[in-house]
Amino acid sequence: MAHKYRVEERLGWRRWVTPQLLRDKPVHRWYVFPHSFTGELVHALIDEWDLGKKDRILDPFVGAGTTLLAAKEREIPASGFDLSPLAVLAARTKVANYNISNLKKAWKSVKKTFYNVNRNKVSRPYPELVQKALPGRVLEVFDALARIIDEVEMFETDRDLLRLALLSILPLYSSAIATGGWLKWVEKQVDEKSIPEALTARVEMMLHDLQEVQLPRLPGWQAVQADARQLPVQDESYSAVITSPPYPNRHDYTRVFGIELMFGFIGWEETRQLRYQSFHSHPEARPTRPGANDYKSPTALTKAVKNLREKNLEPRIISMIEGYFLDLYLCLREMKRVCRQGAKIAFVVGNARYCGETILVDELTAEVGEQAGLKCSKLLAVRYRGNSAQQMGRYGRSPSRESVVIFDKS
Repeated sequence: MAHKYRVEERLGWRRWVTPQLLRDKPVHRWYVFPHSFTGELVHALIDEWDLGKKDRILDPFVGAGTTLLAAKEREIPASGFDLSPLAVLAARTKVANYNISNLKKAWKSVKKTFYNVNRNKVSRPYPELVQKALPGRVLEVFDALARIIDEVEMFETDRDLLRLALLSILPLYSSAIATGGWLKWVEKQVDEKSIPEALTARVEMMLHDLQEVQLPRLPGWQAVQADARQLPVQDESYSAVITSPPYPNRHDYTRVFGIELMFGFIGWEETRQLRYQSFHSHPEARPTRPGANDYKSPTALTKAVKNLREKNLEPRIISMIEGYFLDLYLCLREMKRVCRQGAKIAFVVGNARYCGETILVDELTAEVGEQAGLKCSKLLAVRYRGNSAQQMGRYGRSPSRESVVIFDKS
């Protein structure tokens, strides 16, 4: 099949667009999001683009901070943005500058208080979803530990690390298990008395990682809560972008991480508003967007949508697909605005399939990026994924390509 854009296979990078390698890598493993790419991908692009300490990298979908941390490993300044407060906490914790001695003192003070705190009642009303996922004494213990971390005197960077450690063990005790884009409820017998020990093991691992990796203790890396479609950046300050927007796979991360969000950050109504405002990669999104009068739906997208309507695909999914590429356009328009002349931009995306209709997300991303004023130099095809069992049963096997779409601002 002829491609509108140059496709270059880099199948040696295929393990770099899944999160598996992150789960064993110091600091990266502190918190891992699904569908993450790895630090190796970031390093490969840094080398290919010959980036150095005078450059500045942007990740507008910072997730758990892989781009920021990989950039810090190379001592290249980087900034990340995300709508999710959980993502911002994970990212900024990984790239914070720590004084190990102070962190150990803070942790020692927290441990001293473990057994002196009142665990008989929670300190605040939690949404029903949290109460169901962490029933009875389990929630009481988590609440008590969160309260200790909040109340013990320490530097805010140290507090962030301990908060992230607590959130990272929460799934071990939750009756709501993330499976794909949803939560699955399971019967789980847990001993709430083991929670402090699990937290201790997690913090000790994080301390070990900090001592082993010895990242540079310099300013220059930060994560901020903001919308990729309208960044709080005033100038053309970035020389590179390495990111991955959510895939159009219907996965709603406000549900996948709903327990963590409502336990550690925001309430039920705020979570729902975050769901509505999130990138249009799931059918419940209904974001308030900047104006986009100059956007035109690509011809291939219009044709695919027409075919999907004829196949009676659920209207909400069709709206999601159309809204997804509008959101990509708005984000890529922002990349043009905040990047310097000559900047390199990499978007990791995955193609999709609905009712047997293939949506070439990578080629459509290239097209909307060019609408936004960027130049697509090539698509790096790095992996081919099998389609879902349901799609395969009805429409046959048709592997979906995952690609890194490369743009230049020229």
